[in-house]
Amino acid sequence: MTTDVAIQETLLDMEHLSPLICVELAAGLSTVKGIQEKYKITEPQWLRLKENPTFVKMMKEATLTFTGDMNAGKRITKKAEVLLEDLLPVMYKLATAPEASTGTVVDIVKQLKEIAGITARNAGNSGGGAGPGFNVQIEIHTSEKQGVTIQGN
Repeated sequence: MTTDVAIQETLLDMEHLSPLICVELAAGLSTVKGIQEKYKITEPQWLRLKENPTFVKMMKEATLTFTGDMNAGKRITKKAEVLLEDLLPVMYKLATAPEASTGTVVDIVKQLKEIAGITARNAGNSGGGAGPGFNVQIEIHTSEKQGVTIQGN
């Protein structure tokens, strides 16, 4: 019976093989204890995880990314991306809370659209107003010799 408990306690879920865990550690965004708390990893699971070949490979790659010759700007961007990913569920929770104001929900939706690149990606296909270089010229001819021309850019 105690063997069953020990085996169960060291089993790893697929989420424990997340590259995000490695990135958080390599970037210094979390400690081992913090990772264990956040991902609900027991000490025996951690001991097993850190020996897993897939995890070891991901950890090496993440460490190279954050300690390699990448400039500080790129490292900051990567860290911000990791932090932003962690905040997405929080944003969703805030936007779907029954007590959330309409303004808060609209602001969160705008931010999520911007993060997803939806605004930029669809701007040219919206069917809206004319873009740069669009020119309209309307000529109205009357019975008089001179017509009327309306131009717009």
